[in-house]
Amino acid sequence: MAQSLFSSSWYRVSGLQPRLRGQARIHRQRFRRRIWYVLEDQQNGKFHRLSSAANLAVALMDGRRSMEQIWDMVGQKAGDDPPTQDEMILLLSQLHAADLLQTELPPDFTELAERSAKTARSNVMSRLKNPLALRMPLWDPDRFLEATAWLVRPIFTVYGLLAWIALVISGLVVVALNWGALQAAAGGQLMSAGNLAMIALAYPVVKALHEAGHAYAAKVFGGHVHEFGLMLLILVPAPYVDATAATAFASKWQRIVVSGAGIMVEFGLAALAAIFWASAEPGLAREIAFSVMLIGGVSTLLFNGNPLLRFDGYYVFMDWLEIPNLATRANRYVGYLVQRYAFGLTQTENPSHEPSERVWLFFYAILAFIYRIVLSLGIALLIATQLFFIGVLLAILTLSTTFVIPAAKMLGYLFSSPALHNKRRRALTVSGAALALCVILVGLLPLPYATVAQGVVWLPGEDEVRAGTAGIVTEFMAADGASVAAGAPLLQLEDAGIAARRAVIDARLAELSLRYEALQFTDRVQAAETLQQRDHVAAQRRDLDTREAALLVAARAGGRFIAVGPNLVGRYVRQGELLGYVVSSEDPIIRVVIPQSEVDLVRARTDGVEVRYSFDPGTALPGSVTREVPTGQNDLPSLALAARAGGDIAVTHSADGTPVALERLFVIDVTTKRPEGLLAYGARAYVRFDHGAEPVYQRLQRAVRQTLLRVFGA
Repeated sequence: MAQSLFSSSWYRVSGLQPRLRGQARIHRQRFRRRIWYVLEDQQNGKFHRLSSAANLAVALMDGRRSMEQIWDMVGQKAGDDPPTQDEMILLLSQLHAADLLQTELPPDFTELAERSAKTARSNVMSRLKNPLALRMPLWDPDRFLEATAWLVRPIFTVYGLLAWIALVISGLVVVALNWGALQAAAGGQLMSAGNLAMIALAYPVVKALHEAGHAYAAKVFGGHVHEFGLMLLILVPAPYVDATAATAFASKWQRIVVSGAGIMVEFGLAALAAIFWASAEPGLAREIAFSVMLIGGVSTLLFNGNPLLRFDGYYVFMDWLEIPNLATRANRYVGYLVQRYAFGLTQTENPSHEPSERVWLFFYAILAFIYRIVLSLGIALLIATQLFFIGVLLAILTLSTTFVIPAAKMLGYLFSSPALHNKRRRALTVSGAALALCVILVGLLPLPYATVAQGVVWLPGEDEVRAGTAGIVTEFMAADGASVAAGAPLLQLEDAGIAARRAVIDARLAELSLRYEALQFTDRVQAAETLQQRDHVAAQRRDLDTREAALLVAARAGGRFIAVGPNLVGRYVRQGELLGYVVSSEDPIIRVVIPQSEVDLVRARTDGVEVRYSFDPGTALPGSVTREVPTGQNDLPSLALAARAGGDIAVTHSADGTPVALERLFVIDVTTKRPEGLLAYGARAYVRFDHGAEPVYQRLQRAVRQTLLRVFGA
């Protein structure tokens, strides 16, 4: 149904002769082949985007033309898509609310007071919606930036960009080369009191340089920066600047540089800190460099550089996509989809101007909503570990502003909105059905539930072939891959020192025997001592015989012989060194590690076990639990289970450099059928412990309870 050009309220404004106030400036920009206009209020630094028709109407507001004349002129130039009178009234009301209009009417001081109070309430609500970032303006730095901009102007050139890229790449190379040492440092000192204090001291300095990057970028490209202040970001003081003047820049690349300047500064600082950390001796300076790396790298990726939060990365992403007001329009687009297709409101305005925008708007709204909730609750949980009541208040505030308040507004809209006057029953029915469906899906519908863990093919101790003594491998007595019986010879070692040692011992034994025979009737005391010496040397001879016998390495169990490598012949091996395996034809053992958070569920509610080998994930084999270790450990059975090797266990390094798991692990042995072909020791396997069916609500309840137990112990 086409929207009417005329409005019953037009007579109230048709005779007005408005004009823009002197502080208003209009800037022209291009987004996705469409021309947009930005109306800047130079008095308060706010910006308002206008369509081409709205810009034409605003340009005609000179204080002499009436709204009737302006509407006629805009309609003639708009062609087949003229603005309606309701749209002109809406534009007029928005300009009036922004205090950008002057008319011949005397000012309504009561209305001005109400508008001021409404603005104050809006500012308070915006702070409550974002309690983790409270701002306090302190200083106008524009003159200082104007006087010092020449110092940094060479940075904002192609050569400056190339130098920054080279610096960041160098830092990444250093991090890659020292990754193990960085992990060890993070595991040993990340959450220590000293390191947290160091981060708290370094954070404001890094953020000051970050904000200086924004300010100078805006100034170099001709913008003004009139506000510098402090912001309490998660209760930590940090400086900020208002560089919104970049919104008016015509070039999207200039806007991107201003928005991304802080990110570039932090990445550059992190790269410099990494290079210094890798070459410095342990001490205070090295600890400061480590803190700068964390701030400039990790926090930038999670916060400033993340486009799902309305920080620097968001504005870079928005200008790169050329979708102005991305977050606002994304939320409006989801609302439009609900109103248009669920409630049947055919006259609802689509905030998407092009089909290519719709996918971005839809998925951005969903992903940003989820990320914001997870991040806010995670921060609240982190704060609660140190400041319990503040963390709980933040969690309650997050849940209220995310769910409770929007739900209350939605109820008010459903029961009282004039837009639903002839669609209210459908809207209530659809909303009720959607709510009931969510309750059923989350709280009532049992869904398959299982724990999937990784393990490795594990061989019993008797399946390992180890050198019984040190020596040089001279030959294979059994071919690699051959089937052997228990006791069959596998490898022959050689130790030339054994023969020489045996000759010396034999000569010594003969000497002691002759001496004993000579003394046993003449000097019984000396004879007894000689006999003890002979027994001692005889024991050495028996040990030597044992070592000589160990030079022939034999299988302790029957099976298929697999050598650790083809180049063993001629190599010196130490006693106890692994030489190969004798893999039996019995069912293999999978040694599985279960995180502490899931071990109770695996032990108490396992209805079945299923194993899939990494080299054949399409084949599922039945399994059974044969052994459980009752106590937890942080040691890994195999480094193949570590995250850096493709596993799913996060590891750090102990004081002696040994890799250990961050979370306590429990070991469970699972026996399964042997696959076709050769099964390599240490191969990764995926083990699924089936727990039957359970609603999502019960899983969430268990996860919340485990989190509270782990963090607070209650």
